[in-house]
Amino acid sequence: MRTMRRPSVAWVGGAVAAALVAAPGLNAQQREPYPATLYHGTGLIDIPVAWVSPRSADSWVQTAAKTIPWANEGHSLPSYINTNISIDTHWAGRFSVGATAYSQNPDYGFFGQAVLLRDGDVGYLPAVAVGVRNLGNCKTQDRFGAGCDVQLQSTGEYKRVEMYQDFNTRPTVYGVATKEFGAADAGQGSFSIGWGTGMFREFPGSLGEKGYSERGTIVDGLFLGGRYSFHPTLNTTMHVLAENNGFDYNIGVIGDWRGVSLGLYGTELEEGGRGDQGGVFNYTKFNVSLGYSGNIIDISRGVILRTRITELTREQTRLRLEIANRERRIHGLEVALRRAQAGELATIDQRRRQLEEELQAERRAIDEANERLRQLQGAPRPPAANPPANPPAATTPPSTTTPQR
Repeated sequence: MRTMRRPSVAWVGGAVAAALVAAPGLNAQQREPYPATLYHGTGLIDIPVAWVSPRSADSWVQTAAKTIPWANEGHSLPSYINTNISIDTHWAGRFSVGATAYSQNPDYGFFGQAVLLRDGDVGYLPAVAVGVRNLGNCKTQDRFGAGCDVQLQSTGEYKRVEMYQDFNTRPTVYGVATKEFGAADAGQGSFSIGWGTGMFREFPGSLGEKGYSERGTIVDGLFLGGRYSFHPTLNTTMHVLAENNGFDYNIGVIGDWRGVSLGLYGTELEEGGRGDQGGVFNYTKFNVSLGYSGNIIDISRGVILRTRITELTREQTRLRLEIANRERRIHGLEVALRRAQAGELATIDQRRRQLEEELQAERRAIDEANERLRQLQGAPRPPAANPPANPPAATTPPSTTTPQR
């Protein structure tokens, strides 16, 4: 068991406790969400905080990289950088559960937390939570997620091995208290302090205490840290973080723009130096993270809405094309109609002229007949025959008498 590394720990602990109780609380809806840690869900850099999002289904997905030279030879990027990815989900304003994949091997571990008391629920008392880490397949997982590795054997095969002896961090349990203060528009701060087992206090027997953490421990299992958050712009949030994770001091800064976050960190600052080639512990390391936070339900609704919008956009495009085609069809029909009307008018005009010509011919014929008739009616009559000068005397036919008997 390691002893206290600082003579003023009792004074620091008392001051911290007083600050946690005395600081005024914030409304749950006014509190800035915490960013994701390097390995295990929301918190500071490596340590947890007593906070769960008030909205169910809020989630954080993050990938992080730490500079660790793994081998004595080789200069490829994977030889110097260890990466991992994690996802954390929050529910009912009280619980969070998540999983992480350690390193490129990868190994896995589950984690979770329950908030027993939220900040402001009881007077000025801070939020209190309990949690668990490293419920996974590697019991010798260290604080860098490098406790298990895949190594090349003499047989030419790769085999998964546990890196250390007499070391068990599965599971790691902890308790933490967090107090928040400040105004939403002027920036917010918080302070957290807690104690845990496993990853917060255990060290491999094969390395020894100083081989795992030469300096930086305040009290075995004790971790603490703080955060200050502010808004440079309306949609941008900056987080400035500082902590002691039970073994070393870490600082970091995270910028968030509409849920997309980028973080830069320096860890094991008290150790200093660059470490021996191939070493893992006891030298300062550089870390970077890239993450996204959002609400699963909102995202799913957004996907459905975007799908519906896409469908409506396609339907709108189809209708516009149909309207354009029909307008072109109407234009063609109008042209054809005008041509047909023009053709019919020409035919009618031609027929009219023909009828007029026939009518005029008939009228001329009538006129000619009338003229002939007038001519005929207006011509002199032929003279009558002259009677004889001495007409013959009329003769009396002889009378015939009937003899008497």
